[in-house]
Amino acid sequence: MKIKMVHADNVAELSSRVREVNKAQDIDDELLDVEFDFIKVSDSKMIYCGALVYRTGDDNEEL
Repeated sequence: MKIKMVHADNVAELSSRVREVNKAQDIDDELLDVEFDFIKVSDSKMIYCGALVYRTGDDNEEL
Protein backbone atom coordinates (compact mmCIF):
# COMPACT_ATOMS: atom_id res chain seq x y z
CA MET A 1 0.00 0.00 0.00
CA LYS A 2 1.01 3.57 -0.62
CA ILE A 3 -0.43 6.69 1.04
CA LYS A 4 -0.17 10.18 -0.43
CA MET A 5 -0.99 13.20 1.75
CA VAL A 6 -2.16 16.58 0.51
CA HIS A 7 -3.20 19.74 2.34
CA ALA A 8 -4.78 23.06 1.40
CA ASP A 9 -6.31 26.23 2.80
CA ASN A 10 -9.82 25.50 1.52
CA VAL A 11 -11.98 22.63 0.25
CA ALA A 12 -11.84 23.65 -3.43
CA GLU A 13 -8.04 23.75 -3.39
CA LEU A 14 -7.92 20.39 -1.56
CA SER A 15 -10.17 18.77 -4.18
CA SER A 16 -7.96 20.11 -6.95
CA ARG A 17 -4.80 18.79 -5.30
CA VAL A 18 -6.37 15.37 -4.72
CA ARG A 19 -7.21 15.15 -8.45
CA GLU A 20 -3.65 16.22 -9.41
CA VAL A 21 -2.03 13.64 -7.13
CA ASN A 22 -4.34 10.90 -8.35
CA LYS A 23 -3.57 11.67 -12.03
CA ALA A 24 0.18 11.56 -11.31
CA GLN A 25 0.12 8.00 -9.91
CA ASP A 26 1.36 4.91 -11.72
CA ILE A 27 -1.29 3.37 -13.94
CA ASP A 28 -1.05 0.10 -11.95
CA ASP A 29 -1.85 1.81 -8.63
CA GLU A 30 -5.46 1.26 -7.58
CA LEU A 31 -7.06 4.02 -5.50
CA LEU A 32 -8.70 2.29 -2.54
CA ASP A 33 -9.87 5.22 -0.44
CA VAL A 34 -9.62 8.96 0.14
CA GLU A 35 -9.90 10.20 3.72
CA PHE A 36 -10.44 13.87 4.56
CA ASP A 37 -9.73 15.68 7.81
CA PHE A 38 -9.95 19.27 8.96
CA ILE A 39 -7.53 20.69 11.51
CA LYS A 40 -8.47 23.88 13.33
CA VAL A 41 -5.31 25.95 13.80
CA SER A 42 -7.03 28.99 15.32
CA ASP A 43 -10.47 30.59 15.41
CA SER A 44 -9.89 31.95 11.91
CA LYS A 45 -7.65 29.28 10.32
CA MET A 46 -8.32 25.70 9.20
CA ILE A 47 -6.07 23.28 7.34
CA TYR A 48 -7.82 20.82 5.07
CA CYS A 49 -6.04 17.46 4.68
CA GLY A 50 -6.53 14.51 2.40
CA ALA A 51 -4.99 11.04 2.42
CA LEU A 52 -5.13 8.97 -0.76
CA VAL A 53 -4.64 5.24 -0.15
CA TYR A 54 -3.42 3.15 -3.09
CA ARG A 55 -2.93 -0.57 -3.55
CA THR A 56 0.42 -1.21 -5.21
CA GLY A 57 2.12 -4.34 -6.42
CA ASP A 58 0.88 -7.90 -6.43
CA ASP A 59 -2.34 -8.99 -4.66
CA ASN A 60 -0.29 -11.71 -2.95
CA GLU A 61 2.24 -9.19 -1.63
CA GLU A 62 2.57 -9.17 2.17
CA LEU A 63 1.74 -5.86 3.82
